[in-house]
Amino acid sequence: MSAVMSEPKPNPIARETSIRLPLTQLKRGDRAMVAGATLSKEDLEVLRAMGLDETCSFTVCRSGGGGPCIIQVDATRLGLSPDLARRILTRPCDCPDTACCAAEGLAIDAKKPIDPPIA
Repeated sequence: MSAVMSEPKPNPIARETSIRLPLTQLKRGDRAMVAGATLSKEDLEVLRAMGLDETCSFTVCRSGGGGPCIIQVDATRLGLSPDLARRILTRPCDCPDTACCAAEGLAIDAKKPIDPPIA
C-alpha cells in the first residue's frame, strides 16, 4: 500500500510556478521544493527523518543519470535511488537560496502545516 503526499495549497504571495517535475528531471544546481510524491509509508517516514518533506526546499547536487540522485537539504546531502527520485514530484524555483522558497511555502499559514501528517 502506498501513501500519497497531498498537494501543497497555492500561495498567492509566491511566484506563479505550476510546473511539476519528477526529481530525476532536474539538473545539477537546480533549486526546487517537494510538490508531492507517491511513496510507501516506510519511504515517507525515512525521508522525513532525513529532513525531506513537503515544506523543504533543496538544491540538486547530482541528477540521477543511472546512479543515485544527490540533493542538498540545508547542510545535509541525501542520496536517493533513481526509482525513489522518480516518484518525488518537485516544483522548481529560481530563488537566490533555498530558505527563500521554504519561507514562501510556509507563508500560506504559519499556524498549520502545508500538508497534514500522514498516519
